[in-house]
Amino acid sequence: MDNTISEFQQVTDLTTNGVGVDADAHPLVAHRPRIHRAIPGRLWTGTIGGARAVLRLPDKSFWNGKLMIGATPAVRNEFSLDLLLSDIVLQKGYAYAACDKGTPQLVLRNPTRQMTEWPENYRKLTEVAGNCVEQVYGTSAEKVYISGVSNGGYITRVMLERFPELYDGGVEWEGVLWHPESRHLLTCLPVYVEQFPVYANWRGDRTDRERNQALEHLVEAGLHPDSHPYWAQYFMMYWIVSLWLYGRNLDPDWTPFTAEWDNAWLQDPTPLLYPWRERQGVLKARIEAIANTGRLTKPLLSVAGNWDCLVPFRHNAQAYASLVAEHGAGAFHRLYEIHRGNHVDGMLRTNRGDQQPVHPYYEAALNYLEHWVEHGVQPPDSGKYETVGAFAANMDLYTRAPERLG
Repeated sequence: MDNTISEFQQVTDLTTNGVGVDADAHPLVAHRPRIHRAIPGRLWTGTIGGARAVLRLPDKSFWNGKLMIGATPAVRNEFSLDLLLSDIVLQKGYAYAACDKGTPQLVLRNPTRQMTEWPENYRKLTEVAGNCVEQVYGTSAEKVYISGVSNGGYITRVMLERFPELYDGGVEWEGVLWHPESRHLLTCLPVYVEQFPVYANWRGDRTDRERNQALEHLVEAGLHPDSHPYWAQYFMMYWIVSLWLYGRNLDPDWTPFTAEWDNAWLQDPTPLLYPWRERQGVLKARIEAIANTGRLTKPLLSVAGNWDCLVPFRHNAQAYASLVAEHGAGAFHRLYEIHRGNHVDGMLRTNRGDQQPVHPYYEAALNYLEHWVEHGVQPPDSGKYETVGAFAANMDLYTRAPERLG
């Protein structure tokens, strides 16, 4: 396709107050960020490369001279970051672009489609968005940042590793670590799927010894023991379907993964008890093509909850920080461990318990990235943070006093 776009729609408000809230955006946040004003500008949706994309360009009087690329999570669509990221950065004056990585919904169940498509689709998105900025405003963006969550966090990392010339820095929240020598989703999820029914005593005849052993296995696979009240919710919502979908794509020769989705697995996961240790050779070969390297040359701030029940902190956020350090790139990276933060803030609306939203920390990290890149102000040191006040001090955050979602 041409690297410019001409058929933009002029709209009176680019925020979700004007364009609405997509169903894929709603589950990612506990609260809707505050919107202080309408942001008029140009809107475009369509296909860039192999992915569905959205571009939002504020009117010139609102534009701050910068471009934010939103890296979408999981298999969600191009609108999935509208509440989590777009509403925030649009109000700060950013131009914004995001895409669905080319594999929305259940596209990855087709083994001919691969996660290797993701970086190329994001490279094309970034280039086209940059060209559109220059076309509309008459000048190129002064700064280009990338930011995303979960597998969008992986995208944020991998784009900074592979295409640092395209970006000035990034922020990632709970990024998935894909690396052939590390624990990853297809070595952790099988443990959760097998051991949780034992720990929860689904059959009703498990001994205390069996349940304690199951707990040890779950913790060894990365789950924080204090997050146990939320394991059942994640089992039903994420563990089984994620194992099946990513397993089907990364190990299509394991026969049970070739079956179509079956809701019966939520009551009896026995058919999906994946022998991940035996399949390590297969997984290593497939994951090498998508692996993070940790070779950063541009600033990256990482935010992750230590109660994450899907992408466990130790085997993802912490392991990636170690990978960066191993390659001597630690000066470009910070890792902020958010105490009692889980994977999906939206699930706090129905089952909050002792969890806290990570969204405000993420927004604060976006601000710290700007200060670091644009003014040379060093961000906070890596470490554990227990309150937003301790991390963000007196920042005026759109996520700090939000409007509740319905």
